[in-house]
Amino acid sequence: MSARRMIAAAGVACLTAVLVAAPAGAKGGEIGGSGNQYFLSDTFSAKANTEFSYGSATDDVFVGDWDGNGTDTLALRRGATFYIKNSNAGGNADQVVTYGRPGDVVLVGDWDGNGTDTFAVRRGAEYHVKNSLAGGPADHRAVYGRAGDAILVGDWDGDGKDTFAVRRGSEYHVKNSISAGRADQVAVYGRANDDVYVGDFDGDGDDSFTVRRGATYYVANVIRPGSADRTIVYGRTTDTTLVGDWNGDGTDTLGLRRPAPQPAPAPAPAPKPAPKPAPKPAHRPSSPDLDCPDFRTKAEAQATLDYWKAQGLGDVHRLDADKDGEACESYFG
Repeated sequence: MSARRMIAAAGVACLTAVLVAAPAGAKGGEIGGSGNQYFLSDTFSAKANTEFSYGSATDDVFVGDWDGNGTDTLALRRGATFYIKNSNAGGNADQVVTYGRPGDVVLVGDWDGNGTDTFAVRRGAEYHVKNSLAGGPADHRAVYGRAGDAILVGDWDGDGKDTFAVRRGSEYHVKNSISAGRADQVAVYGRANDDVYVGDFDGDGDDSFTVRRGATYYVANVIRPGSADRTIVYGRTTDTTLVGDWNGDGTDTLGLRRPAPQPAPAPAPAPKPAPKPAPKPAHRPSSPDLDCPDFRTKAEAQATLDYWKAQGLGDVHRLDADKDGEACESYFG
């Protein structure tokens, strides 16, 4: 897919968060959510074709065609620095760029139609557009809409250049040039609290909208009111959605961002067996006659005294001289 379509998706995600406080709140072109695991599907099916990890769970993430090869990949943002990857895989960034300020809202698009996505900074209703992946001043500045508007990015007319659309509830004010003035098209689609994404979902060269409700996506291939052209179920309701052309076939499809699964808790240690009570000393027989020195321990003498008393024979060995019930106390102490 071209960068412009990917960008549209990012812009859409941002606008969703601004208006509806979606679980993965995105700003500008940032996809929102958390996690560093990505699941990309090249078709509108329930199975991911590509799975990989990149960056950290808290990174801001953007999607675009950074090298102009027709395939969308990821860029991570930390502060005002972007770590750009030209393949959907883990590992080090292919390019590192600093642009804007750490608190800026960032959008992504192919602003000049050269097939490569770059960044734009939004400050209120003013947009600072850069046509190269480099620092320095913007190449173009424009004012559009209101400071509180939610903004989507896409190639709405198929001319190869990405521009802006303002979303106000379920109404979209689409502009086909990066400039001030009235919208070129106004359309209503979906509900005011829908999550909305942008992409070229049928590969015809222009972008349109997809509405997400839970894990169901309602895809429209034309910017218009009415029913969806396609309905898809993908992923989980808690997933963060990405849109891009992951395989370069000219059609945008879905991807997911998820946190890494938590490791299973370690099994609880087995309880220690209760200590066995020490065995009681065996009693000695009633004959021959025994004296205290004949016993190994006081406990053995006591066991012998107690046993024969219990049998009704009393102190057969005369171990309890003072009749207090304690055997050999003077001998063993």
